[in-house]
Amino acid sequence: MKHIGIWIIGAVCIFAMNTARAEEGETIFKSQGCIVCHKKESHSKVNPSLTEIAAAYRGKQEQLIKFLNGESEAIVKPQKAGMMKRYVKRTKALSDADRKALADYILGQQ
Repeated sequence: MKHIGIWIIGAVCIFAMNTARAEEGETIFKSQGCIVCHKKESHSKVNPSLTEIAAAYRGKQEQLIKFLNGESEAIVKPQKAGMMKRYVKRTKALSDADRKALADYILGQQ
């Protein structure tokens, strides 16, 4: 019974940390201006929506983080990725923790 209590406490802590990280990621998403082009449900021929990005990078968090760090090519609308270069400079300047929080937020938009 004691082990179950410890497991539950651990699970609650992990959930709280992930929720806080996603909220932090949303703040970063907005403060970096990402929200201007990437809406949750909006679809355009130029800018992928958050849901499109999240679906494309599902299970590929490290690849998304590499893209945000300028180390990987875009997998969503790669023909339009040139427009993102100046914004990738911004995300590249973020800390590793902030890029991870941003990726967590984006991937949570499915």
